[in-house]
Amino acid sequence: MSLNVWAFTAFALPLVATPGASTAVVLRNSLAGGTRSGIATAAGANAGSVLYGLLTAVGLSAALQRWPLVWAALRIGGAAYLAWLGLRSLQRAATYVQRAAAPFGAEPPPPFFRSVREGFVTNVLNPSIATFYLLIVPQFIPRGVPFLPSALVLTAIHVSLAVAWHVTWAAAGGSLSATLSRTRPRRVLEAISGMALLALALKLAI
Repeated sequence: MSLNVWAFTAFALPLVATPGASTAVVLRNSLAGGTRSGIATAAGANAGSVLYGLLTAVGLSAALQRWPLVWAALRIGGAAYLAWLGLRSLQRAATYVQRAAAPFGAEPPPPFFRSVREGFVTNVLNPSIATFYLLIVPQFIPRGVPFLPSALVLTAIHVSLAVAWHVTWAAAGGSLSATLSRTRPRRVLEAISGMALLALALKLAI
């Protein structure tokens, strides 16, 4: 029996295309700092997925199923981190003022590695990503098929789909970032982003 990559792709595609925590953070950062910030966030988020793929490939998924506290910690940590990002956005919604003497582009975007870190932590603390890799991915690997290379192939497929999806959102957000750098649109954007992130945090928590 061989690895059915088409069945896995068909299963993973709608999951990737469903906006979640990583998509929200990529869009938020690209709107605030341009396409570069969005792509940096996407790189970090998918590095988190690669980490889970490697953990699955070396067999950690079987061990983690015996430790329910790990899943609870992921859920609580992920909810707390998204809530923190949401509160930061709400704070900016109340205080942001465009610099009159600095048009868009004169003000430096957020640091590159901060965007990478935010994307990485978002996915590492996302129990949905952990569940996908540690519990679902192994179900697509038939018995008798080498597990480690198969898990890596499935990880590569999922990450490729996710990168394409995230880069699309980053480009879309970056194209609107100049318009939304003005005070009123930016405050509205930050308020919407903050409420969306807080809603995602609440969803994870419960």
